[in-house]
Amino acid sequence: MNSRRAVLASVAALAAGLPTVNAVVSGSGATPAAAADQYGSNTELYTRTADREGVDWVRRFRIGAPAQVTDNDRATSSPLGSTAVIAPHGGGIEAGTSELCMAIAGYTPFEADTDPAGAAVQGEPQRDYWMFEALANSAAQHVTSTHCDDPAALAVCTGNLYAVSLHGFDDTSVKKVIIGGRDARLKRNLLAAFTKYGLTSPAADPDRNVTVVLADPSSSIDGDDPANIVNRTRTGGGAQLEISTALRKAMFGDFSGAAKRRTTAGVPSTAAPYADHFWTGFVGAVREAVKNHERGLDAL
Repeated sequence: MNSRRAVLASVAALAAGLPTVNAVVSGSGATPAAAADQYGSNTELYTRTADREGVDWVRRFRIGAPAQVTDNDRATSSPLGSTAVIAPHGGGIEAGTSELCMAIAGYTPFEADTDPAGAAVQGEPQRDYWMFEALANSAAQHVTSTHCDDPAALAVCTGNLYAVSLHGFDDTSVKKVIIGGRDARLKRNLLAAFTKYGLTSPAADPDRNVTVVLADPSSSIDGDDPANIVNRTRTGGGAQLEISTALRKAMFGDFSGAAKRRTTAGVPSTAAPYADHFWTGFVGAVREAVKNHERGLDAL
């Protein structure tokens, strides 16, 4: 596995000219995938012809150019906007995570082959993002986050101080968020923000209840492995949000496909009567937690 120094040293080269998807990240040392994974790494997925870019999968990302930040104001402190948002298993793998990634990154969910600038949310910072989205054969294209060696994902995460990753776990019985990752302060800020935005149990209306917990360190979805792509940041940590199927479904008026999710995010329907509450609350909470974290605040 790359040393931390080697990863940081490679960022400039990656950002200046990303290798093709078939290029192997030198020294990535990806370990064999878990039994449930067909591919041991993104590189392995990209180099096989069984799954094709643009047909079976797409990847989308934004890598912002370095910008000068100056703060010389006595009364205020400018936040250092350096948080990446990623969805390693978007599209049809863990449905809803692509749309959440775009929204938290400061965009109205938009389709591939469109200009993201037209979807930028006014008043919100547009953050670096990376998404792998399965279009077909979704289950087969799952690559465990600790095995992610996508050059763009590495450039996005190692180019930022912090990162948040969106994941889904299969539970249709309870609306739940599990907060993991190595950045303890970011996790505390997220937990506080979810509480502030009414996404914790018990709510006044039981139908709005969401269980939000910090991951058990012994859990397989704790997300604290240094090799996890969300932790490959300049600070060596990030936050991983695991969202149950029940909660993701409740955020969309129509959860049945990517096109319908894009147009019904936060739009109430008979199937999802509180979609606006869950979508707006979740996106708003994560955005606020990230901004507080960038300001150096800690929700102790």
